[in-house]
Amino acid sequence: MNEGMASVQVGLWIDATRAVIVFAKSLTAHLVESRLIAPGRYYDNVINALGTPGPVLIMGPGDTKNELQERMEQASRWREWDVRIEPSSSTSNRAILAELAERLQPQ
Repeated sequence: MNEGMASVQVGLWIDATRAVIVFAKSLTAHLVESRLIAPGRYYDNVINALGTPGPVLIMGPGDTKNELQERMEQASRWREWDVRIEPSSSTSNRAILAELAERLQPQ
């Protein structure tokens, strides 16, 4: 975990087709799919699903995680997000959930 970053309670794995969001506090997961919607709307749906701004870990393959961060920077609430980005090669839902659960810091 990065020095100075608050305890991460939300983990997000994203690629161009789906986003898997894990909330450590409630031990729940949320899936956002990109089917039949524009990329900007997909990113907005993911940001809305994250809920209250705070520390968030964004993982995934390729550039989608960086594109999401750019979209978050355009949001008026950007300064309230504490974003950490890490690569991930996981692709199955089971592997994604395991990887996110391992990195989250439940309180």
